[in-house]
Amino acid sequence: MPYANIPRNTNKAIDAIIGIDNLQLSTGSGGLGTHKWADWHWVDAESVMWTSFRVILEKFREAYANKKTISIADRAVVKQTIKAAREYSGFDVNSHRLFLKIAAFGDIHDWNVANIKYGTPLAKKSGTAKSDSPKALQPVVFIQKVLSNEMVLIVASPETPNRVALPEGMKFAKVYRFIGEKAPKSTADFDFYGNARKGKLDVNFDGVDLTGPNKLYAWFYARYESNKGELGQGGGWVSSQILS
Repeated sequence: MPYANIPRNTNKAIDAIIGIDNLQLSTGSGGLGTHKWADWHWVDAESVMWTSFRVILEKFREAYANKKTISIADRAVVKQTIKAAREYSGFDVNSHRLFLKIAAFGDIHDWNVANIKYGTPLAKKSGTAKSDSPKALQPVVFIQKVLSNEMVLIVASPETPNRVALPEGMKFAKVYRFIGEKAPKSTADFDFYGNARKGKLDVNFDGVDLTGPNKLYAWFYARYESNKGELGQGGGWVSSQILS
């Protein structure tokens, strides 16, 4: 199903395209100054094109989400833009096969956001967890902004990765952090940082010595805690260089 990655429902399609754009513009594996789209082997023109779809659709996101009156002309613009995104990223001979590239070069975090299952381990993923159990729910973490001595994280549900609402029955997402020059070896290297209750968490690096000659990086992952106090599995790691 070439277009299964972009939902047929207009509201969900807008959210999906915006969510993928947030991810493709986020920090890549090479640290500050690199982007996810390059990790996926997209080229610069493909990244720019995807953002152009997002720019058009973002103007109408609130109207569709809140079921406001939308003119026939505006509906036509939205419909045509979503169609263009599907055709541009699809599997046809003249398309760019963007989702195939995410499937081939992305990780489970990327596959969840882009709704990619075929050809990945997610195709054999077990059924959805009960609403009051976080065991099978792994939060998706984005680094939204990298500022001086600060980062802004977005934590989203794997079931609805383009929205930040907590899954039913969850109290918050617990965020863990590791700081170092090289990647951590396991989750045992991380320390608990804070709880993201509304899908967003501001992280500061007060007390961290950033004056050394080598660059320091911060890695993050999250896990849900239910209203019953039950802890879920940790999601994928994300990282970026710390700016002094």
